[in-house]
Amino acid sequence: MKIYAETDRIIMREIVMEDAAAMFEMDSDPEVHRYLYKTPIRSIEETISSINYIRQQYIDYGIGRWAIIDKKTDQFAGWGGLNSARMR
Repeated sequence: MKIYAETDRIIMREIVMEDAAAMFEMDSDPEVHRYLYKTPIRSIEETISSINYIRQQYIDYGIGRWAIIDKKTDQFAGWGGLNSARMR
């Protein structure tokens, strides 16, 4: 798994399938999507599909969204980065 950036408190790395449960928990919350103008994810299958899409972006464009990992807890804290769909 590729690490893109690291600070004293976080690691930004590739999103992997093992992130699915934490991503689903976050992305199914309507408050998380309040400013994203998207509908919350309704199933773990949607999360898995999203991860597959993101991982394909790494292959196709060399960029994509990144998992943000809290170094202290080693837990998924969110995601961010570049989305190639907006770059076309």
